[in-house]
Amino acid sequence: MNPKNLDEMFKEIENFLKKIELNDDICVIHHDDADGCTSAALFSILIKNITDSYPILFPIRGEENVSRSMINQMKIINPTYVFVLDVSVDPRKLNIFKGFVLDHHIFDEIPTDSSICYFNPRSFEKDDNKIVPVSYMTYRLLNDMFPEEKVAWIAGIGITEDHRVELCKDIFEKVKQENSDIFNYDIITQKIAEDSIFDQFWDMVRSGRMIKKIDGARTAVLALIESKDRPDKFINGLTQHSFALRKFYDRVNYETEDSLIDVENKAKFYHDKKVIVYDARKSGISALTSFISDKIRQKYPEWIVCVIGREFGKHKKISIRLEQTERSDDLVSILEKVKEKVDTVKGGGHKSAIGVSVSQDNLDDFFKEFLASI
Repeated sequence: MNPKNLDEMFKEIENFLKKIELNDDICVIHHDDADGCTSAALFSILIKNITDSYPILFPIRGEENVSRSMINQMKIINPTYVFVLDVSVDPRKLNIFKGFVLDHHIFDEIPTDSSICYFNPRSFEKDDNKIVPVSYMTYRLLNDMFPEEKVAWIAGIGITEDHRVELCKDIFEKVKQENSDIFNYDIITQKIAEDSIFDQFWDMVRSGRMIKKIDGARTAVLALIESKDRPDKFINGLTQHSFALRKFYDRVNYETEDSLIDVENKAKFYHDKKVIVYDARKSGISALTSFISDKIRQKYPEWIVCVIGREFGKHKKISIRLEQTERSDDLVSILEKVKEKVDTVKGGGHKSAIGVSVSQDNLDDFFKEFLASI
């Protein structure tokens, strides 16, 4: 298998999926962010059309997090196939199963001695700006095989999170056809998507993991599936799981509004570099730093936003964002320069969004080098 473009890759995946039979048992491992959750929802709808039942979901936090206990759980289930979405994992970890990994993250050399196939557009596309989210790919597969499913709006949430709206305009054109009441703009850009109802969709999906971690991520996926034909039911909490998700969202939203007020009073504004550094208040809500950093970015689009989060051992987590339409800086390149100067710095991400871990002892050094590299 050596596809040269997306269409060839989709054809290979579809040939694989056509081998699945009615009543086959399926497990799906997926990332717990919005791209991972929307991908899992779309893929679940696809599997339901094939097998007449939904797959068993295994949301996970972070990359390379397919644990031995998770594998042991799946051994007990003994699924016919295991599929991995939006997670960088060595497929040999899952060698006892049949299935595939569908991902879009940067990868090392992929082993060929695995029973699990590996699909990633980076195998043939070297330009990062042309790498589509997994939500885009799962939607394309679903739409090719079952075009009667009108669920482009679900894919649009993951695409918005991954800052790939301009690259995936065809999905938003589909949303306009299928759900013109929620999105009907003549021009389609990342900023327009974030200023539309898709910003709230995105917030609702990620509020699941923020309040209830992997159980909350599973709630988000089930809420999307329940509401697939009625996005208004999703946003208004009119199904069993969207009702729970709406409560999570309201709690996150309340705390975020307080934090945005706190930013004005306590954040450091480096006017010469247009950089904001905010030491977030302690919170019981998980992943709040990345959520708040996106909200500050939207409020201050010409600035690079750095939110310092909770401590992990002797390290601090920092979430850094910029608005691509206003800043041409490449956060990944900046981070690589900082790593050369401060050896406790780890992390990565995309041009406009990175996550960083740094020793508390080197926090000042990190920001000194970060500012110098802009």
